[in-house]
Amino acid sequence: MQRVRALPGQALVPHGEKRNPYQTDDLGLSMYTCPPNEEVSIREFEDFTVNRLKLLHIIDKACGGRSKAGTSSEFRLENMGALRPQLARDLRDCGLSLGYPKADRVNGFLLEKAEFQSRDNISHFALRLAFCKSNEAREWLLKQEQRLFVLRFEGLNTDAKEAFVESTGIRAQRFEEPSEGGPTLSMLQKCTAGVKTWRDGRAEIEQVFYAMPFTEVPPAFIAGRRVVVKKGKAYVPASSLKMIVAKKFKDLLAASLDVAFQGIHMALADPRVGLFLRQLQEMGMQLVLPMRTSSTEEAGEKLNLGNFEELLSRSLPPCMRRLVERQRETKKHLKHAGRLQLRPFLKDCGFSFEDSVSWWKQELCRDPTIDSGKFDKNYMYDLEHAYGKKGHLQGQNCCGCPKLIGLPGEAVGQVHGCPFKQMDPKALQQQLQRWRVPSAYVGEIERLIKEGKRYQEACIEYFKSQHQNHEGDGVGNSPLDFFKESCVYHKKKAKDAAKGESAGNPAPVADASKQ
Repeated sequence: MQRVRALPGQALVPHGEKRNPYQTDDLGLSMYTCPPNEEVSIREFEDFTVNRLKLLHIIDKACGGRSKAGTSSEFRLENMGALRPQLARDLRDCGLSLGYPKADRVNGFLLEKAEFQSRDNISHFALRLAFCKSNEAREWLLKQEQRLFVLRFEGLNTDAKEAFVESTGIRAQRFEEPSEGGPTLSMLQKCTAGVKTWRDGRAEIEQVFYAMPFTEVPPAFIAGRRVVVKKGKAYVPASSLKMIVAKKFKDLLAASLDVAFQGIHMALADPRVGLFLRQLQEMGMQLVLPMRTSSTEEAGEKLNLGNFEELLSRSLPPCMRRLVERQRETKKHLKHAGRLQLRPFLKDCGFSFEDSVSWWKQELCRDPTIDSGKFDKNYMYDLEHAYGKKGHLQGQNCCGCPKLIGLPGEAVGQVHGCPFKQMDPKALQQQLQRWRVPSAYVGEIERLIKEGKRYQEACIEYFKSQHQNHEGDGVGNSPLDFFKESCVYHKKKAKDAAKGESAGNPAPVADASKQ
């Protein structure tokens, strides 16, 4: 049979066959063996990377997050294909989806594919730099990238899958029954575990197998009798081919992270991307939404002494509200870690230096052991330092959520860090009830903490419970984001209420969560 030369990344197509030549394209699927060599703007570099990281978190959540310790990685990988409809929109929104073109729209496919590969390669290699520092970060990235790889591999046509596997160096050939000797198809079907599946009440048996050297197959497949081994060859069912190539992908990526670690110091020293990569190192494991930039919408209002009591229960995040209330309830001053956590937050939310001096003096002097003189002697310098009036003269900024989550556990008399991590389940439940969080949200918060230690997502659920019809967008990376989003929400709510009243409509009822 005469064949024609295929385009790069494509399987060969019989000469004269009338079909779309791109129907066997690999759709940009890559083992990422070559780093990108092209110019992009800093904004594009950051956008590509954050979108990919967001997608990886979505995939992690769809697979059960880090909660299901009893479910093996292989089991989840085998079922990635079932998640394609659920994740299709997320793949498109993050710019990491490329589909086969229709026959009448093939002209722009190569350009679309080139743009896709650019986004894909740049974002992948950027995350290598950000996640190569610690073993925990590496393991998380390996797992999510492998899942994304399998998800995309499952979207290829059969010929494209075979061509891609061949391009990776895996010596796999489609099994054909020999004239004499060797296994038969019926023998493979009978001796291979898992080839029989049920769909719509009917049994379906694997019809396609691939022969390859048994050294290409993970030992667990041989031990579990998921392949037949004969005369040095392993016969792998088509449904397990993705597992073979996925293992090779993971092995290559693991080795590449070692290489990335050797160059991370140079990347962090680059003034163009160093700060961004440091943010990813600090926040990447817990990132639940794209990070804020300097152009973020300002808060609807600023914190001051006049509105503090109102905003305390309305807009302060749990980690800061807890510090204020605990200090008042116990009439014991916050220890160093608590003060260091709260002081820059109040400053960044709007407190002037004079506001901070007045507020802290009033709050700390609730403790009978502190009077005006002790305050001036022991605590004024810290306030002056926070506002850049003393010390290195640069001031202090509010900590992000990952840093608060990473604080050590509380000793006796201490209050600091993230309450969703620091508080035991019973105490947290009681605290949430005092804050009038509806029971449905309390249950979801407890589930997120118990199953996956997803403290930032628990905070988002708390935010949603206090802000009716808000999806929690923009919350979850820092306490300051929580405060700003809350103020913007209430400003818009007040504006809408004013419009309704001017139009003769009654004002909207209060949030159900506050009733």
